[in-house]
Amino acid sequence: MSEDNFRIDHCMPRPPAALGVTLHESARTRPGLTLCHSSGCRSAWLVDLAGNERHRWRLDRGPRWHEVQLLDSGRLLVVCSDKCYSPKAVSDHGLVELDRDSNVVWESHARVHHDARRLANGNTLVVANAPAQYPEIQSEPFIYDYLQELDPEGNVVWTWHFAPHQHQLHLPDDFAPPPGFGDWPHINTAQVLPDTPAAKRNDCFTAGNVLVSPRHLHRIFVVDRRTGDIVWQWGEGVILGPHQPTMLPTGNILLFDNGWGPPLRGWSQVLEIEPATGEIVWRYRTDPPTDFWSPVGSGAQRLPDGNTLVCAMNWNEPGRVFEVTPDGVIVWEYWNPEERSIYRAYRYAPDSEAIRNLGVE
Repeated sequence: MSEDNFRIDHCMPRPPAALGVTLHESARTRPGLTLCHSSGCRSAWLVDLAGNERHRWRLDRGPRWHEVQLLDSGRLLVVCSDKCYSPKAVSDHGLVELDRDSNVVWESHARVHHDARRLANGNTLVVANAPAQYPEIQSEPFIYDYLQELDPEGNVVWTWHFAPHQHQLHLPDDFAPPPGFGDWPHINTAQVLPDTPAAKRNDCFTAGNVLVSPRHLHRIFVVDRRTGDIVWQWGEGVILGPHQPTMLPTGNILLFDNGWGPPLRGWSQVLEIEPATGEIVWRYRTDPPTDFWSPVGSGAQRLPDGNTLVCAMNWNEPGRVFEVTPDGVIVWEYWNPEERSIYRAYRYAPDSEAIRNLGVE
């Protein structure tokens, strides 16, 4: 689906007149620095809880930045993607890794978009896409998503394609790509599962398998790394257009449920599920639900104290990042002073390896 098709009038709540930090209950907020990036730009910054910018990266070349993550080394991993979903057009994609001073220390020209994860072995898992033709999905060529693992030299050491496994989801007979879908199935997240108690309850969740979020399918699923099979799925009839499912140390899965279809629900929520049963064990949702509406992008990060950092996005409005307690109370809120959307945001503890190596006090 094209960016223009994603645009709606506004999110909820509406941006305040004064941007930056608008709420900070210090006694209930998890200390740290929050990584933010303005969509459509080539820079990212760390902001403290008072709203002060503590460090910034910038690169004045290449495609625009889509996603940024701070590595344990203190370097910044950037997904660069001038998104273009027409199979007849040339898209500019890639990965860059920047040091503290924004020097490029590593890069790849893989067709990466939306997500990349540096793995423990030094390789990088990426979501990629390319023109393809699968008549069983659509008669005309389209942009098709897949997963790749790249070694430090940029060589492809593993690839997983969705099309040969689509039947394993047992989609309804009348299920079809939405009008103007752009790419299929619009994978926005891929996480290699850590070793958690979930694997003891069900070997679908064995460490090394891959948790995937395909927005257009309105569900999340797990790929068995050894066989390539889709061995678990959840969300049909519950979530719409999800983003950033993450397996927590407990073995539960946290995800952002945008509520964007079709059909159009008109409100969003953050869910934590117990994957073996599919039970929803925690949720953040406003009352009324329409008071929280973030149709595109967005994500959530569980913090060590049990709070949850939530990033809410809309293409044409300032991004909002807020921290919510387990009982649903917002204790910190930040609106992007650059007046652009924020795709995702991450909180890094002051004593984390990433912040120590970056050298920001």
